[in-house]
Amino acid sequence: MVDKVQLYDKKSDQATFTGVDDGQKTKTINIKLKEDKKNGYFGKVDAGIGTDGYYEGQVLFNKFKAKQKFSVYGTVGNDGKTGLGWQDSQKYGSDSNVQFGDDGGIFISFSGSRDELDSFDGQYSGQGIPIARTGGVHYDTKWNGDKESINGNYKIGSLTVDGTNTSLTQNNTAEGAINGATDQVYHNYLFRQKMDATYTIKLDTTSNLKISVDGTLKNGQTRSNYTSSNTRGNGILQNTSDRNVLNNTTGQLFDMTAFYTKKFKKKGRTISLTVSESNNKTTAKGYLKSEADFFDDKGKQDSTQKVDQYKTSITNSNIFNTNIAYTEPLAKSLTVVFNYGLGINNGTSVRRSFDQSTPGNYNIQVDSLSNSYKLNELSNQVGAIFNYKKKKTTINLGTKVSDVHYDQMNEFTDMPFKRSFINWNPQATFQYQFSQRKSFRISYYGNTTQPTIDQIQPVIVNTDPLNTVLGNQDLRPSFANRFNINYNSYKVLTDQFISFYGNYSFTSNPIVSSLTIDSAGKTTNRYINLNKKPINYYLSAYFEKKVSKFGINVGLSGDVSGSTSYSLSNNDLNRTKYNNYAVQLRLSKYKENKYDFSASFGPNYTVSGSSLQSQINNNGRGFTSNDSFNIYLPGKFQIGSDVSYQFTAKTETFNQDFKRTLWNANISKTFLKANNLKASIAGNDLLNQNVGFSRSVSGNYISQNNYTTIKRYFMLSLIWDFNKVGGGAPKK
Repeated sequence: MVDKVQLYDKKSDQATFTGVDDGQKTKTINIKLKEDKKNGYFGKVDAGIGTDGYYEGQVLFNKFKAKQKFSVYGTVGNDGKTGLGWQDSQKYGSDSNVQFGDDGGIFISFSGSRDELDSFDGQYSGQGIPIARTGGVHYDTKWNGDKESINGNYKIGSLTVDGTNTSLTQNNTAEGAINGATDQVYHNYLFRQKMDATYTIKLDTTSNLKISVDGTLKNGQTRSNYTSSNTRGNGILQNTSDRNVLNNTTGQLFDMTAFYTKKFKKKGRTISLTVSESNNKTTAKGYLKSEADFFDDKGKQDSTQKVDQYKTSITNSNIFNTNIAYTEPLAKSLTVVFNYGLGINNGTSVRRSFDQSTPGNYNIQVDSLSNSYKLNELSNQVGAIFNYKKKKTTINLGTKVSDVHYDQMNEFTDMPFKRSFINWNPQATFQYQFSQRKSFRISYYGNTTQPTIDQIQPVIVNTDPLNTVLGNQDLRPSFANRFNINYNSYKVLTDQFISFYGNYSFTSNPIVSSLTIDSAGKTTNRYINLNKKPINYYLSAYFEKKVSKFGINVGLSGDVSGSTSYSLSNNDLNRTKYNNYAVQLRLSKYKENKYDFSASFGPNYTVSGSSLQSQINNNGRGFTSNDSFNIYLPGKFQIGSDVSYQFTAKTETFNQDFKRTLWNANISKTFLKANNLKASIAGNDLLNQNVGFSRSVSGNYISQNNYTTIKRYFMLSLIWDFNKVGGGAPKK
């Protein structure tokens, strides 16, 4: 079907129209179809049954004719696949990222979103055992001489995840380290429906209008049981806790954007208007039941705290933004873009907690845990961006400045609070395109981050009575400075690739945690602005070249990353540093319809520490390896396998090494003349070692998590790909 394929960085609608780079890019593939292949249909049926109750199924159907396309899909499974895979997702055209061009070509863009069902805090990340059911319908077409087009999607799905998690933590204080251990058992459920549509019209030869709308309805339930204990640095027990949390949630989201553009007679002179509206409402109702025992410095129990409460939470967010951009060419190679924007962000958050008056009757409001708060923001933004482009050089320089007004109201006390800020958004970019396959780019972006209503609302949140959170209505915005550098070079004849990437950022006036820890080990986290500058950095270099004598590609990479963060613990400043160093060697070889293999392996070393407990050494070494192969055999058979190995050494805080080898293998056979029917037997985690593991550093805490995930099973699958393509005038 395919005639030509082009991969490029697609600029944002605003940058494409004005010609001035705003730094927003999307990886895009332009697939141009052959003239006689623009009509037809294709699809896929995939079914699998496995041991230990594992299963999967998928149906995908696409029909297209010239500039019309219709798609439908459905999936079900409990083997970790929570939607269409990457390739099938692009075939389906989810998230409005597949469009037909004027010549019948297909444009596929990769914006980072995935066609996976939203999980409880984003997406299913491999923790727990999932049961997923998803489905969707897609349609797009052009008409009226290609002056009008529409692209629409409807999706529906549910996701259930059950699992366990064991967490070990170290909380660093000036008095000593507090070591915690928590076991969690959870059951989570989410049901979601989403619709979106994009309508585009060419009003005349100089102006266009694009309107996008989307809406989402979702409801879910989270249910968790936590059993935890904390010990002092000398090993004496400080407290224990048994806690049950149940929440029933609903969500309603609606977004709309209109983008109007017009070009004038003078080349390069344009004007555009963007108007967007976003509404988001979430509600939660549930119960907290907790019992905590506290122990003195000799390990003797001296008190108990019981909590049995009914809780409700309603959060509303309404955001309205407009932006007018006017582009004026000052010279052949120099253009300026003037911007004006109006922003309105109104948010409310109502939290209530109730104790029982009689068993089962929760009607006594707890005032210290209840609050209704409004945060309304009004901003006016102006800016100017200069763009210089001549031959191989592009320079972008300018800034935007906003006058922001906060109107805060604590509705429980009728106390208003008004503030104003000046926010800056400077930017600068230099890019030099040596050739089509060799480029250098360096950029700087500065942006202001406003505190959220959850951080500002002055109410105690005691979802975990031993670790409560308190908002701070005096919070001010923080300002982040981000520097990026990128170099890429590819030589076709020698198959040599060189790349270097780096970023560095620091934040002024950051919003950090101020922890107050009492003698019983109860912690209150209050957000504050701190006169320090946390930093983050990442450097990566990669070199790859094909060794012609052996036909093997050899690559070597090196990565360095790190951060410095700050927090307060009982008013003592704590500086946490984290640095990671990694090297990897990569080998690969590929021969079409014969075999392919790849191997990558290398060591890493982590250096981390806390200024409040500088004597504790949490440095550790590690090693990772990822290897795979596929071999095509006679009789249309194919075998393949992949092995990944991870080793993380013990530290002073975490006194056990972690080792894990994940080995998967499969054998398959294709049938029919077109090889479009395939039967396969696959084994997942043959060594039965798949235990989830992570280790991290954040603020005052160093933590390690072990969680349940999908382990060994065998699955028999049958996959049928079908298609019928053709069209155009009948051949004589």
